[in-house]
Amino acid sequence: MSKISSKFLLYFIQNRFVNTASSSTLPSASVSTIEFLKNSCGLAPGSPSSAGRKLQFDEKSAKKYEAVLGFLKSYGFENSQIAKLIAKQPSILQSRVYNNLKPKFEFLEDIGFVGPLLPKVILLDPSILQRGLDSHLKPSFCFIKEMLGSDEQANVAILRSSWLLTSNLKGVMQSNVNVLLGEGVPSRNISKLIGQQPRTIMHKVDRVVCAVKKIKELGIEPQTCMFVRALRVVMSMNDTTWKKKINVLKSLGWSEKEILTAFKKDPYCLACSEEKMRAVADFCLNTAKLDPETVISNPKFFMYGLDKWLRPRFKVLEVLKVKKLIKNTKIAWLLLLDERIFVKNYVLKHLDEVPDLMDIFRGNAAAESRPVL
Repeated sequence: MSKISSKFLLYFIQNRFVNTASSSTLPSASVSTIEFLKNSCGLAPGSPSSAGRKLQFDEKSAKKYEAVLGFLKSYGFENSQIAKLIAKQPSILQSRVYNNLKPKFEFLEDIGFVGPLLPKVILLDPSILQRGLDSHLKPSFCFIKEMLGSDEQANVAILRSSWLLTSNLKGVMQSNVNVLLGEGVPSRNISKLIGQQPRTIMHKVDRVVCAVKKIKELGIEPQTCMFVRALRVVMSMNDTTWKKKINVLKSLGWSEKEILTAFKKDPYCLACSEEKMRAVADFCLNTAKLDPETVISNPKFFMYGLDKWLRPRFKVLEVLKVKKLIKNTKIAWLLLLDERIFVKNYVLKHLDEVPDLMDIFRGNAAAESRPVL
């Protein structure tokens, strides 16, 4: 199927919007505009568009396009946003403004997407404008609101996962919610899961049932917050990937029992990539000289950034040791310490003695290369 070209979009936006900022209406269709549409978008009259319909290039259809563009501007869409929207959803040019677009825009405003939030949520998932208002959008929003408790929480979830308004929530998600409730997972924990990572329970019910069984067999109780964390991790990968990650850690010297114990303590430790697992293990064991038992008993090591968290702290601590500004202490504890406390007690506190310490903490290469006197 032919698609509207980026060249056409740029030309169309420039010629239709650049000089209309002070005008509330767009100029009427002209023969030259119609000719340009025919020649520049790659579609001859009667050719199917990327949305599976036929774009017409007569004066009447050009006026319809202009009406849609003018409507978008009236709701605060900037020129660049309009170009992106048309690029993602060309068929919007064929929409009926008052019977189709306007009611949906009003609904989105009514539930809290006002001002800049309105273009934002639509651009995140333009298919919102293709869904039925009464048959899909309203029921989906009501379901999300019911699960999360308020319009505000529902909107936060939608902005994080815009597809929530366009998916079959009452089918797939409701079935999986029922499975979790039946296993004893508290509704408040399910609500947090939907608000933070709803895709976890948008899989087939059989897969969720298997994941729940697997997590229970590891000894994680459904009533705990750790259960939904484990569910997020298990549902994010297939069995093959799970086994590969377990084998990576086993190859680094830990037993499967130790690995699963670490997972039970903090499931997100298995959410990182195999490459990161190896890199973190190498840093902890060979650079920081931590013993394997300390590392696996503190699975948060695999969750923190190597270059943005672990290495800068280690370099700061090495400088402080050389300057004899800190006593021999458990480095593992300091590497995982809350950032605010670490900066206060191990960076700011010693800036008089080591003026470059903040630069070292921030990863400034020039500061790191200077000798410690």
